[in-house]
Amino acid sequence: MNENFEVYLKQVLQNSLVKPPEEMMEDCLKICITLASASGGSILAEEGPFLKFIFSNVPSLIGMNVPWDSIAGNTARESIVIFTYAPADKRHYDAIDDTIKHQTRYLLSIPIPSIHQAAEARERVKSAGVLQLLFNENIFPGFDVNTGAVEFSLQDVKEQERYKDTLQDVFWILPNISFGMEVMRLRQTSYQVIHELKNKLIATQSWLNCLKEDIEDLSKEAFEDETVKEDFELAESAAREGSKLAVNYLQLTKIYTPQVEDTDLNEVLRRTAADMRVFAADFSEHPIEIKLDLDDKVPLKRLDPDQLRMAFFNLCKNAVEALAEFRTENACLTIASREQPRSTRIDIADNGPGMPEEIASNLFTAFKTKKQGGTGLGLTICKKIIDIHGGNIRCETGAKGTRFLVEI
Repeated sequence: MNENFEVYLKQVLQNSLVKPPEEMMEDCLKICITLASASGGSILAEEGPFLKFIFSNVPSLIGMNVPWDSIAGNTARESIVIFTYAPADKRHYDAIDDTIKHQTRYLLSIPIPSIHQAAEARERVKSAGVLQLLFNENIFPGFDVNTGAVEFSLQDVKEQERYKDTLQDVFWILPNISFGMEVMRLRQTSYQVIHELKNKLIATQSWLNCLKEDIEDLSKEAFEDETVKEDFELAESAAREGSKLAVNYLQLTKIYTPQVEDTDLNEVLRRTAADMRVFAADFSEHPIEIKLDLDDKVPLKRLDPDQLRMAFFNLCKNAVEALAEFRTENACLTIASREQPRSTRIDIADNGPGMPEEIASNLFTAFKTKKQGGTGLGLTICKKIIDIHGGNIRCETGAKGTRFLVEI
């Protein structure tokens, strides 16, 4: 085992929590190349009738299709480890060498296990993809691969000395790559479906307006009927709320790669407070005071100010809506910052009546909401933004109000 393996594994686990799957898998590839003492490597995934390079230490390979009768294709289809001398293997895809302007020598092709289990024990689980590592020398000196490839089952390869020396560490990283590939696949599929659903719901709203106009032209008396009016209002409301849910979900799937820059957190909070004063004046019939209590010792940090402002705005918006709903006397929302030894703490606190336990316990769970017309994604998005910045968020609520505590 590599003496730094524990450090690498910790890095992979941390990246899986705070980085988008693309960045996490790129890091995994770099670590696998290092652990195996390889000269290069790539990750391939199924893309329709081909396998496609999705990550590689050679950028020009990314996006290239590879046929299923290639070395990678055989690895994925049969779930076997293939070690070969590429110039002597007819399955080697020559277009790869044309792209990298270099002759591939020794190639180790490893199936990436799928996170899905076989329906029955005797069935072979289809690989999620393929990890390929390049070497300048034969890493299995007991086999003369210059005359033909050697193929191992996943069990047999573990009996090889090279596996025990270096490759075992690589195999420990494979499940993280598999998880990242599944997240990418699900995110892309859900994004496409929800995007199309959003378009359909927006079109539904337009057609409801057209239908309403047509009915009014044919029979103005129809909309004097309370049942007809209520039916149209319910249909319009359902389409509008469904469209809003789709937009919020799409927003959630996009929050993965922050655009970091030197950021003054206090300035982000000042702008949030200014936005909230305007929002509160428009939203509430009763005055709501917005207070700022900022620590001037808060330093510049490498953060994404736009995403954080979105998160803070959502937290403040929920507070203002609650204060207005319950007509809280002397309603007040306080936004504060405090510099701590290892982090900056932001408090967003209101003096409302607090939240019931069933709501407080599901605050950051998607689609869990008691708010009329709500989507349950607002606080999920907030937590995602804070998580990406390596921070944490928690909530304290009681009879004297609710406080969100964010540490970054």
